[in-house]
Amino acid sequence: MSANRKPDPTELAARCHEIQVSLAAKEVPDFELLTEIGMSVRLALHIRGLPILKYETLRLVANHYLFIPTTAVEKIVRILAEVEFVKLDSEGKTIKTVLPTVPYYEDLFRQIGEYSRTLGTLNEAENLSIEILRRLAKSPENVDSLRNNLGADKKLFSRSISIGETGSYLIKKRCRGRDIIITPLYFSENADVFADVVANTGSQNVQKVLEAVKTLQGMPLSLIEKNKRIGNVDLDDGQLAILNRLASDGMVKPPSIRTTYAGQNYFIFTPTPGGTKLSPIKRDIYEKAMAVVAAVRQGQFLPQAYAIKNPSAIIAALKDRLKLGATTEATQQYRELVHLRVGRLIPIGSGYSEFQIIDTEENKEALTIAQQLVTTGTVKGMEVDDDARKALQESQEYVESIIASSQLRERKPVKLDEGQQLELDNLLNGSLLDD
Repeated sequence: MSANRKPDPTELAARCHEIQVSLAAKEVPDFELLTEIGMSVRLALHIRGLPILKYETLRLVANHYLFIPTTAVEKIVRILAEVEFVKLDSEGKTIKTVLPTVPYYEDLFRQIGEYSRTLGTLNEAENLSIEILRRLAKSPENVDSLRNNLGADKKLFSRSISIGETGSYLIKKRCRGRDIIITPLYFSENADVFADVVANTGSQNVQKVLEAVKTLQGMPLSLIEKNKRIGNVDLDDGQLAILNRLASDGMVKPPSIRTTYAGQNYFIFTPTPGGTKLSPIKRDIYEKAMAVVAAVRQGQFLPQAYAIKNPSAIIAALKDRLKLGATTEATQQYRELVHLRVGRLIPIGSGYSEFQIIDTEENKEALTIAQQLVTTGTVKGMEVDDDARKALQESQEYVESIIASSQLRERKPVKLDEGQQLELDNLLNGSLLDD
């Protein structure tokens, strides 16, 4: 069964993290190792780069902000110690302080994924849930086609979909007489449009279009239509129609720039991450980042006179110096960034203007994201809760006051399926008979 394929360590850790974060306080009896891997990644992401932390504060923050049960925190911290992501200062068996030594993003996921193999083997339900999410991260799919391609047991597959819907990392849409399954982690907005496109043309075409866009984020739509290609990927008329449909129906939400020399142009991106992959606070930052990329792509592909040859270098210059040298094209090229409060234009005469970044943490983060979009096509670290990172560095008394002022959170189990409930009832009845 293809559901039993072994994902590479990085992808394994990433999918476990996505599922666990989506489940939040919900407990799934089908999951065990998946949960531990997901919690380990989540805690590692939040403590990376922080100074030495008091364990009791970490324990409180992990439970309140990161949905790691208090009873599980010590085990997760010791897993991170085993993988050498933290150094522990202990008295006997009691952990006093935790010193984070977490590596960069790719190494973080890879090393936890590799270490997880020493913790045990994922069960069939865990493997299937991970494989379903892996496929749906590329494109929504027809439910029946997905199950057939996976070769999964019908009952187990239905259970996995049910868990995903309960955990809010899967949603099902009925369209054109077909059930389409979507993950809002990657397709968060206007899911009905994607469901309709997949039902009409199939997931393969949608997947090809989105993968092509990912290789060159922020490409002008007019050039894509003119050349029938994105980068090195040729697109047929049907695939161009998909791209137009997604853009016009607001799924991709392309930024636009109007200039006197190139007219109105839209710049195409893959769908904005959603759900647990992008906090509401960071959504505005992400949209600013797309606008930065669009402005740079305008200068790269649709210049008035001199084309930008290295978009990444331009964004790096903005990050380092918070400004660019004055040009005659800056006023029109960067005008939208002024409206978004990312920067300001300073006229210096003779038609030249200098673009300067407004020095805020949000704008600096937007530049970092913009550079990731240009260089790799993907964004990292957007799922980190900044409030949790701040709380980790506060006193235990401060965190306790935050927790006390909020309502106690009830952990909610995901219901057992009929077979699991029957096994539990039989076990309980057997115990009663023995008594």
